[in-house]
Amino acid sequence: MEQDEAMGLIPFFVSTTLGTTSCCSFDNIPEIGLVCQQFETVWLHVDAAYAGSAFICPEFRSLMNGVQYADSFNLNTNKWLLTNFDCSCLWVKDRFKLTCALVVDPLYLQHGYAGAVDYRHWGIPLSRRFRSLKLWFVLRTYGISGLQKYIRHHCQLAKRFERLVRSDNMYEVLNDVKMGLVCFRLKDDPTNKLNKKLLETINESGKLHMVPSLVHDKYVIRFCVVAEHATEDDIDYAWKIIKETAVTVMYNEQELTEKREEQVDEVFELSERKKKDDLAYRRSFFVRMVSDPKIYNPIIARSSPGSRRHTHLSSMDDDIHDPLSTSTSDTEDTMTQPASSWISWPLAFLFQGVFDDKEGNDVPVRFRHLATKMHFKSKSKSPEHLATEDNKSRRNSPVFPRKSSYVKTENENNMQK
Repeated sequence: MEQDEAMGLIPFFVSTTLGTTSCCSFDNIPEIGLVCQQFETVWLHVDAAYAGSAFICPEFRSLMNGVQYADSFNLNTNKWLLTNFDCSCLWVKDRFKLTCALVVDPLYLQHGYAGAVDYRHWGIPLSRRFRSLKLWFVLRTYGISGLQKYIRHHCQLAKRFERLVRSDNMYEVLNDVKMGLVCFRLKDDPTNKLNKKLLETINESGKLHMVPSLVHDKYVIRFCVVAEHATEDDIDYAWKIIKETAVTVMYNEQELTEKREEQVDEVFELSERKKKDDLAYRRSFFVRMVSDPKIYNPIIARSSPGSRRHTHLSSMDDDIHDPLSTSTSDTEDTMTQPASSWISWPLAFLFQGVFDDKEGNDVPVRFRHLATKMHFKSKSKSPEHLATEDNKSRRNSPVFPRKSSYVKTENENNMQK
């Protein structure tokens, strides 16, 4: 607050809690109150929504030490004082400070009893519902002694449940049990998965109902004694349900974990087996590819020029030829066109000399990844050609082996023509 004032800000409201919702903890009101006294503009509020009802018992009033510094104090009697919802009590030290901030008093709302308490000025709605009668009936029905007995009984039941939890090494209590709330959890659960599953399973059973919270960043289950006629047998029965459910949840979780580990092992084995099978298949496929080109590419058409099969394949091939590479093919007779086929680069080296015994010795080849057609020329049987080829074979070709034939594209043939 001193830093706020140094920055030009005005601190005006401090809210403290006696009996927090999560774990029923208590703020240090005496220390906070003394600090607030140093700032004239600060309004100190004490929220005792749950624990405030217990202060009717003298043994609990030490928990509200420092309340004299408070400017306002509230408690919810519908939480722990046998009053049906909704019913809350608000006390203020100086009611004129409150009403001056909220008063709306036009001419048509003015009356001659300005000195009387008018609760329409105590809240924003400018009106209040009549709630006090039901609290008055509770006080008249049970009396102070009856309400004190009721509060003490609940605190004793909570202490009994705390002892049951602490007697089992599987569980731990994470709050200081001063009233009717116990925060517990299963130990050795860093991910909070078991505790969440435990609470979910218990609530689904319909035998108990509890809610979760966080205490010191740990997931806890809140066991709160609230039933008016609760007994020690009810507490023992609740603890029995919790223990049995926890055993079932932990057993199922262990079984599930083992199944997951088995599934992981099976998946790993299948993966390794598949890798080995794939590798063996690829190796066998490569061997068969070299020995039989049809295995690598079954759409290999090898037929002599002029045959019916050759003519059909040539006409199909012309439909997919690049227009630039087939510009002169329109003038040629279809029956004299050589056969063409789809083929891969590795097989181009294996295909030399296949058509040596064929008439024409000109094999057009299409490549899947190239938009052109190439012609493989078989070696001529004439002595002149053999001598020429013998001289060429001495050269080291960077593309073809020595015995491979020279390849010309259709574009080169067209340029020569």
